[in-house]
Amino acid sequence: MKNVIITGAANGVGRAIAQLLKNENLILLDIDEKNLKELSLNTKSKYYLCDVSDDEQIINVINDISQNYETIDCLINCAGMWISGDISKTEEPIYNEMNNLSRIKKVIDTNVFGVIGMVKSIFSIMKKQGYGQIININSQSGVMCEPPFPIYNATKQSTNAFRKAIQNDLAQNNIKITDVCPGLIQTDFYKRANNELPSNVMDTGLTPEDVANTVKFVFDLPHEITIPSIEVRHIKNY
Repeated sequence: MKNVIITGAANGVGRAIAQLLKNENLILLDIDEKNLKELSLNTKSKYYLCDVSDDEQIINVINDISQNYETIDCLINCAGMWISGDISKTEEPIYNEMNNLSRIKKVIDTNVFGVIGMVKSIFSIMKKQGYGQIININSQSGVMCEPPFPIYNATKQSTNAFRKAIQNDLAQNNIKITDVCPGLIQTDFYKRANNELPSNVMDTGLTPEDVANTVKFVFDLPHEITIPSIEVRHIKNY
């Protein structure tokens, strides 16, 4: 049984991963206390309220985890925020609120710093124990640039570059890292950003369980086998 940290665990893909890995010792992180607590009870897991865009919250949570767990076998970074809108359209009502500067900063802090901060904070634990695994839920936007989503592209390209830059260094410490890069997913990810997509578009998306199954495939590989990056899409969404 492995000790596994999952960020963004309360909803969507993070929740589906937690449910699929419920036989492991899960440590669930999110800002949604209601859903996080419910999931924790259903999966018999420990949970922490943690906003991964906040450095002090990450430090406090990791310090507590390190005092209560002898090892951390795997970190799965799922926490993220959606943002959409061509730069020329950000004054339009549908995109204006989503693209105000404070929210842009929050998206960058969550999507980029959240990943970097969690990896940086967990590295010393994994290095000391002599092994570890990190799985980042990235995006197709981390693989190719999609013009209508410039800020979101910037965040996912950033974490893709970060993963590429550290993967050899991590490997020297017997730690492997993988980016799982899904296409469109049928969750409330877009709705929570007040950018709900039409049903005919959402129907071409993966389910959260599809992505969770991909994560489990990576999770279950022998430790000496690593996949740096894996893309997954619904066959109707190219």
